[in-house]
Amino acid sequence: MNKITGNAVIVRTLFNNRYTVQYYQREYNWGRKQIEELIEDLTNEFFEFYQVGDSQRDVMRYGNYFLGPIILTNDNAIIDGQQRLSSITLLLIYLNNLQKNSTYSKVNIDNLIYSEMYGQKTFCINVPEREPCLEGLFDNGDYDITNETSESVINLYNRYKDIEEIFPDELKGEALPVFIEWLIDNVVFIEIRTDSEQDAHKVFVTMNDRGLRLTPTEMLKGYLLSEIDDDNTRNKANDLWKAKVLKLKEIEKDGDADFIKNWLRAQYAESIREGKRDAENKDFEIIGTTFHKWVRENKSIMQLNKSSDFERFVLKDFNTFSDLYIRLKQYSSSFDKEYEYHEC
Repeated sequence: MNKITGNAVIVRTLFNNRYTVQYYQREYNWGRKQIEELIEDLTNEFFEFYQVGDSQRDVMRYGNYFLGPIILTNDNAIIDGQQRLSSITLLLIYLNNLQKNSTYSKVNIDNLIYSEMYGQKTFCINVPEREPCLEGLFDNGDYDITNETSESVINLYNRYKDIEEIFPDELKGEALPVFIEWLIDNVVFIEIRTDSEQDAHKVFVTMNDRGLRLTPTEMLKGYLLSEIDDDNTRNKANDLWKAKVLKLKEIEKDGDADFIKNWLRAQYAESIREGKRDAENKDFEIIGTTFHKWVRENKSIMQLNKSSDFERFVLKDFNTFSDLYIRLKQYSSSFDKEYEYHEC
């Protein structure tokens, strides 16, 4: 592994760059609970220092708040941390909109939200499918998601609306510019940078395999796509994976994980734990808990040896069997006359 660096970096510095999201990153999928916790943590910490009458200059004596590590490549690709960075982007957009109607002094944070060239806004996290939503939220605090198919965009919009409801009233007056100054100058991330995506992925897998909250489905996706050599094929596989997972989640909350467990067990499990005390877990049980690890450790059995094998596994096998699973789930919950039972 090549050189890895880690540095403390404040929001003002971190968000003065533009970042891309790599193919093995999950969708933006924070829920209301995570946004509530973020707002509560930030505001509680702020009120540890703030006193009525404080000005922006008083922030210099305030303490810091740590928001955890993020993993980046040296060309600003986000490997881990886009959930928090995306959520802080939404908060900055909300605070900027709040300032528009404020009679108090304003803090210029436009450059931390977007840069502009040739009349086109590029937001801190530069993902093209998210740009229209973020621009709508930035311009007028709204965006029409009626026909939206992107899980990330839908979640970004809903979490912005959550921020509108959750953000405390006591920070909307004279404390607003003081809070913004504290947020951008005293909220700190640990920025971990690597020279290559391969090294970044190793760090990413190590950190998430050791307790950070990434699901087995997301870890499996990261592993499979990282083994595909061609960028265009990898992007195609990523798009297909995201679309199928979204459909599976629409059927039931953990539909993606349930499908993968059933699929891998049916196709590849060769052993099952013996029915006696202290028996060792075998294929069937391991797939039911940590299938992402099982796939990595049994790739030869699954005939996943080269890039084309991984392409086939995602673009053909995953595609075919997920479609079958979705159809079976739909048939189990709603009547389809084509499959009506008739006695002979």
